Amino acid sequence: MQQPPSQQAGGAGSELRSDAQHLSSSAANRLHSEVDSRKHVAADQAKSVSSAMQRTVSELDDGTPAWLKSTLQKSAEQIQHFADTIERKDSRQLVGDVENFARERPGAFLLGCAAAGFAAARILKAGGEPASAIGQSPSQFRPADEPAFSASWREPGSAQNSTGEFV
Repeated sequence: MQQPPSQQAGGAGSELRSDAQHLSSSAANRLHSEVDSRKHVAADQAKSVSSAMQRTVSELDDGTPAWLKSTLQKSAEQIQHFADTIERKDSRQLVGDVENFARERPGAFLLGCAAAGFAAARILKAGGEPASAIGQSPSQFRPADEPAFSASWREPGSAQNSTGEFV
C-alpha cells in the first residue's frame, strides 16, 4: 500500500533538511581545516611585521619623540601577541574570539572591518594596474576617435545628430 502524498512530502522534506545539514556541517569542517592549515602563514607574516617594527624602534635615533617610539613598540608587541594567539588557537576558537569582540566592542569591530576593507581595496587596486600604465596619462588609453569627454545623459525622446549633439 502506498503512503498518502502528504506523508511522502514530509519524508522528502525531512530528508532534504538532513542532507542540507550534512552539507553545511561538512562545508564548515572543510573551511575550518583549510583555515587551520593556513593560519601558520598568517602568524609567520605577523611575526615578521612585528620584528621589523622592533628593529625600526631600536634603530631610531635619540631625536625621535618618545611617544612615537612607545607607540611603535606597543604596536609591535600587540602584533606579536596576535601571531602567538593565531598559532595557539584553532579556527573555531578564533571565530568565537572575533564574535565576542564584535559583541563587546561593535564600534571598534566595524572600524577594523572598514580599515581592512580599505586596505584590501588599495592592495587589489594597486595589483590591478598594468605595469606599462604607470606614468602614462589617461588619454593614452583612449581610442583616438573617442572624445575626451562625452555626455552620456540625454533627455528621454531626444536623439543625437551626426555630429554627436543632442537634438
